[in-house]
Amino acid sequence: MGNSFRQTVAGIFSDARMNEQVMLSSHVIATAERAEATEGGYLIACQDTTFYNHTGHKQMEGPGRLQGGILGILQHNVLLTSDKGVPLGLIDQQHWSRQSAAAFDGRESLKWERGLRAVNDRLAATGKKVVVVQDREAGIFSFFKHPREPDIELLVRVHQPRNLEVAGSGEVSKLAGLRETVPPAGQKQVSISGDGKEVTLTLSVQAGKVHVLPDKGRSAGKHKTQELSLVIARETAAKDSKGNDVFDADKAALRYLLTSLPIGSQQDMERVVTFYGLRWRVERLGFTVKSGAPNVEGLQFDDVQTTINALSFYSVVAWQPLAMTYVFRENQEAPAQAVFEQNEVRLLEKIDKKPIKTVKDAVLALAKIAGFAKSKRQPLPGVKVLAQAFERFHYIKLGNIIDH
Repeated sequence: MGNSFRQTVAGIFSDARMNEQVMLSSHVIATAERAEATEGGYLIACQDTTFYNHTGHKQMEGPGRLQGGILGILQHNVLLTSDKGVPLGLIDQQHWSRQSAAAFDGRESLKWERGLRAVNDRLAATGKKVVVVQDREAGIFSFFKHPREPDIELLVRVHQPRNLEVAGSGEVSKLAGLRETVPPAGQKQVSISGDGKEVTLTLSVQAGKVHVLPDKGRSAGKHKTQELSLVIARETAAKDSKGNDVFDADKAALRYLLTSLPIGSQQDMERVVTFYGLRWRVERLGFTVKSGAPNVEGLQFDDVQTTINALSFYSVVAWQPLAMTYVFRENQEAPAQAVFEQNEVRLLEKIDKKPIKTVKDAVLALAKIAGFAKSKRQPLPGVKVLAQAFERFHYIKLGNIIDH
């Protein structure tokens, strides 16, 4: 970027008035605007925590321990997507570094409630139902009891063997025991990605209504949660993209999903399983920030707070190729102008020496800038390739402006 520009950006990141909330403020507003304009009656807000390893940065002041001898920063994201899984942007982000000046304020489990509070504050007026989805670490009683606006729903993969009360009967059971009492509700097929492969799972689904009971020392009658829906999804078959049987009974997925969403019909139950599957998007955000063009674990700043501000900035940078990846998969035949400006389309036509009509045409032309070549094994570019391509395309656009 050149010394002067690099120093300017570093000055912004290190300014005492800067923090992740200031850095993301305009992006969060734009995310809410995209949410209101998105088709469909649901939005998915996915919560997850990732960490950045800065052990090798000996000159950085203040990084605390992640685990063992690993030093670094934790980042908790709330990523908003459409109900089709297209990332719309970040709604909230929290950073901390243990045993340092940037330590978490309170117990770390509060991150889930603070993320939910941000969703309440920033998305309640969208006119859509917002489903806040998180993995098993969030399955704590206080989170289920946290106040929610009327159109904000919860969906948590639960794991702890806590006591649950079956609604209606009053029977109390541990989580695993409910597999014997919750009635079957059919099957559902879902597609997942893992180890670079697409796999279609057949899931046996059970569903029922329960209350989560409080921890010991508090009255169950006074403090139990409202009635929640429990969906149990167990893998019974699996096939890869070529139709080969890849089911492994010893590794079969078993998910207990606790949600405030209704389960009055087969469609309702399938919706719960589908929405939980979209939680993967927030993990892909962490992957994108760490890899591809941003490669943030290679950043070298003097202190933790400056690095935190840079992480927020690069999270927005990473969101763009991540969103592009899923827009591309959702509707390849949409007009190119749906995701690119007209001058960008003209420039891609000039580079690729072909007409650019659709999103597919534009994305494949963009990916070629990063050396992507379509093949049977990899017919579509991934988020890492697109991140690299966006970076290179940026400099091509700058050069094109200078030439004109």
